[in-house]
Amino acid sequence: MMKKVKNSIVLLLVLVMSLVFSGCSAKDIGQNKISDDQLQVHFISVGQGDSELIKLPTGENVLIDSGPPSCRDTLIKYLKDKGVKEINMAITTHPHTDHIGCMKDIFETFKVDNIMRPDCDYDSLIYTNFLYSIEENKINEIIPQPGYTFDEGDAHFEVLGPLKKYDDCNDMSVVVMMTYGENKFLFTGDMQSDAEKDLINAGCDLNADVLKVGHHGSNTSSCEEFLDKVTPSIAVIEVGADNEYNLPSDKTIARIAQNGATVYRTDKSGNIVICSNGKKLTVVTDDSTEGFINNVLFGTDSDEAASSQ
Repeated sequence: MMKKVKNSIVLLLVLVMSLVFSGCSAKDIGQNKISDDQLQVHFISVGQGDSELIKLPTGENVLIDSGPPSCRDTLIKYLKDKGVKEINMAITTHPHTDHIGCMKDIFETFKVDNIMRPDCDYDSLIYTNFLYSIEENKINEIIPQPGYTFDEGDAHFEVLGPLKKYDDCNDMSVVVMMTYGENKFLFTGDMQSDAEKDLINAGCDLNADVLKVGHHGSNTSSCEEFLDKVTPSIAVIEVGADNEYNLPSDKTIARIAQNGATVYRTDKSGNIVICSNGKKLTVVTDDSTEGFINNVLFGTDSDEAASSQ
């Protein structure tokens, strides 16, 4: 046992020295795994809020939500660092500030061709300014009905919900299924269990490889019946560290784990990128190097380690 540990330490030292002499940072290991010839879905660490960037290998970009106002500089820098100049489709799942907080700034910084939003009334200055900004920037506005579809590159998008008017703004979230080859991604905004069950009762095909977990992992979302229909292999929770809402809920994490999915969290792993070649999924996180080092020292698979993050 001691001999194995000593050999592992030697391997780790070799790794560190190779990074030093090659001029690479530890973070470069994870970055090198992201291939420009594959679909990339970036779950961006914006604090207590949601923002997802979908980059197609053919150059198109789709942005779902834009986090809270406090993440403005972080989000814009992230998008620029990823080479984004034009956003072909922007989607605001619903009007809450932690989802639309920077969308006006996105309009003013990047060329945005289309904006999709739900038909939802909401009284806030940020939402009002967002609506005015759509007109000011002459962006094509889409208020979709269930069944609305569009394509970006080889990715196919279908709007599944909301199916009706709900009193709760969270349930008015635009729910989108993206299909890329054999892989499917389900984006749920802050949809809660009432709307989840309505999708089930409507006979929607909810099966997906990747689930963007609703409402930051709140216990009001991701009910057992819904998870049984989605059966994701990967679930991503976008949530701020030490947030005042004590999210994600332990009960929600337990339900997802019992369903067999590996859980990734932005408060634990930072930015999370899922790449697809149309068949196979690869997950890269800001702490991918930590997983690699765990593998060298203890023989732990990084995906396995991530299930507890």
